[in-house]
Amino acid sequence: MKIILKNANIIDVEDQSIKLRNIIIDNGEIIDILPITEQISESEDIIDLKEQYVSPGFIEAHLHIESSMMPPLEFVKYAVKHGTTCALVDPHEIANVSGKEGIKSWIDQAKITPMDIYIGIPSCVPATHLEHSGATISVTDIKELLKIDYVYGLGEMMNFPGIIHGFGDAREKVDAAITARKLVDGHCPGVSGKDLSSYITNGKNDGIVRIMTDHESTTTSEVIEKINAGMFISLRYGSATRDLDRILPDLIEAGIDLQKIMLCSDDLSPSELYQRGHINRIIKQARDIILEKTRMSVEQATCKAISLATLNPGKYIEPFLKLTNRLPIGKISKGYKANLVVFKSLESIDISYVLFNGDIVVKDNSLQNEMPSYDYSKFLNSVKITNKITTDDFIIPYNGKKQSVQTNIIQTTPISLITRRVQIKMPIIEINGQKQIVSNPNEDILKIAVFDRHHKTGSHSIGLIKGIGIKKGAIASTVAHDSHNLIIVGTDDECMAKIANIMRERGGGMASLKNDILTYFPLPIAGLMSSDPIEKIVENYNNVKKSAREMGSSLENVFMTMSFMALAVIPEIKITDMGIVDVNSFKLIDLFDNKN
Repeated sequence: MKIILKNANIIDVEDQSIKLRNIIIDNGEIIDILPITEQISESEDIIDLKEQYVSPGFIEAHLHIESSMMPPLEFVKYAVKHGTTCALVDPHEIANVSGKEGIKSWIDQAKITPMDIYIGIPSCVPATHLEHSGATISVTDIKELLKIDYVYGLGEMMNFPGIIHGFGDAREKVDAAITARKLVDGHCPGVSGKDLSSYITNGKNDGIVRIMTDHESTTTSEVIEKINAGMFISLRYGSATRDLDRILPDLIEAGIDLQKIMLCSDDLSPSELYQRGHINRIIKQARDIILEKTRMSVEQATCKAISLATLNPGKYIEPFLKLTNRLPIGKISKGYKANLVVFKSLESIDISYVLFNGDIVVKDNSLQNEMPSYDYSKFLNSVKITNKITTDDFIIPYNGKKQSVQTNIIQTTPISLITRRVQIKMPIIEINGQKQIVSNPNEDILKIAVFDRHHKTGSHSIGLIKGIGIKKGAIASTVAHDSHNLIIVGTDDECMAKIANIMRERGGGMASLKNDILTYFPLPIAGLMSSDPIEKIVENYNNVKKSAREMGSSLENVFMTMSFMALAVIPEIKITDMGIVDVNSFKLIDLFDNKN
């Protein structure tokens, strides 16, 4: 079908300029771009944009859709309205719960959405050997899934020690993707020098970049080193972490060429998507930083910011698109795919049309076609804890003779995934003849527990955490990165046991319990997602977050903070169902200091 976009102010992302042109589209492809003075053939499908701005469709460089608490079809309903026409998606969360079936369901949905969703096969399922995950994705599974043409490559390779030092099957997984001529995404926080060279070359140290991206860099020097080594860098501006704000200003001041810088959300909450948007909100943030740090005009700064979410990720994904005989994306040029965003002003980026594959899919914030449906029934009832959980499961026993003991406590860090290991002396309390350690809400020292919810093993562990801040009651969630076991934080064992059994019986989600008053947010799909409309999801999510704040937590989103306390690949100390993890040594450690 032929469409002519007449009088379009085209965003040229290569030279950061704007050109008034007519765009000719046929069968999903931009077949010509003409000066407005040149005669165009009359057509029923001429849309006079009256000098509105036209950008390439926005590209999400790295995303876990599950963080939105919606499955792909529901997520796309809202993301595409904000101009996102392509997303590089790592279904790491659903894979950790449901394995290959979960990944294949993402691929099935990718085929029927008005957005290019390309899948990176999760490379580390389970993420570590120090936890029970719902599934395992083996090298054989990866080789099988890499054959599917919606799979762009291997998702973030979190096991950087395995790549650098050559243990396990990490290098074999990367080799499988390279053999399949697919891409490999990276995850290498703090990796530098010889270790970085080993990592990006997959241990071969031959100068060939095989692991191509990183989104975990937290300092400017780290980003610069990785760019110089040949990597693309996704600057993260998500709901949990916002490295963009710290790093982009410094890159600009240092005069670094931004052609290998991309933009990503990584994790995006439903509230953020609903209230602020998707990649469009990151573009605005990047534009504001560029305006502050340069002498660019609004026009130049907006074009530059848009290039970070179009041209640059388009270049990264281009080898995959060529391999699978797809049109290139990321700029408005002859021979490129007609994924386009039309907006009324550079300042607001107020979207009036979104075109996907040459078709108008959004007009004035309204989807033009109903989204197809999908059967999620096989992903329900994912909480498999057979035995009732009791208060005994939360006791931290002590069998020594001291009146107090030095303990290893998880200290949260505001607006960060990083935790610190702090050692605090805790008093020994005797209850019913049992010497034990109890929570101390007055000092913000609470119990934290993780239960295997996948295999009916009964495996669970108890630790202590500082920084959550609730004064009475308990909170619980089945969203707990990476393996998404049942995680609970509370002030007393009875309340923790009650909320644990509520989650066990109801099939997962998020909940708070205080004085027997329950606030519950159901997430029936794999214990991670809901198929409700986004308005209902946001309402439920806000309610459970509000209830936790009313319990005394000063954190805006205590559930997000809690969910990362089981993430045993981010330093410094975390907890899984198997125990307390010293991430730096990648080993389980005792709650009590060895001197006790």
